[in-house]
Amino acid sequence: MQTHIISLLVEDNPGVLTRLSGMFTMRGINISSLTVSPCEKSGLSRMTVTIKGSEAELEKVRKQLSNLIEVIKVVDLKDNEAVIRDLCLVKVHTRDAEARTEVMQLSESYGARIVDASLESVILELADEPERIERFVELMKHFGIKQLFRTGITAIKRD
Repeated sequence: MQTHIISLLVEDNPGVLTRLSGMFTMRGINISSLTVSPCEKSGLSRMTVTIKGSEAELEKVRKQLSNLIEVIKVVDLKDNEAVIRDLCLVKVHTRDAEARTEVMQLSESYGARIVDASLESVILELADEPERIERFVELMKHFGIKQLFRTGITAIKRD
């Protein structure tokens, strides 16, 4: 099973997300990540959908999505053809000064920002490639993750 990132340009109308997710449900395909936002054209939204499946499944999904009235454009984004990002907010337990220093050093090496701190925890923000965020989160598990939030993958095709 391969991870596929699909970028959709869709009409910004109520019910579009329901119809799209229903299409994935009918096919038995789980959506790993979904982001929706306004785009450069008024009345339209950009959706980034991440799924796992074969090339054949991806082709069927792409065709079905193209047949939906509200879908203007469907683009399969390949890793080497797109800038792919995810945003992570993680609250990490810092039991003592040594742990706090270690968390801060690791955060700096990954380019994460400290957005809040208390005596018991630090909240970190990291926007990066999904795989790099996975590695960062694995490192933070050593200290104890109190809370973890990820926005989901968003991507834009390179010229």
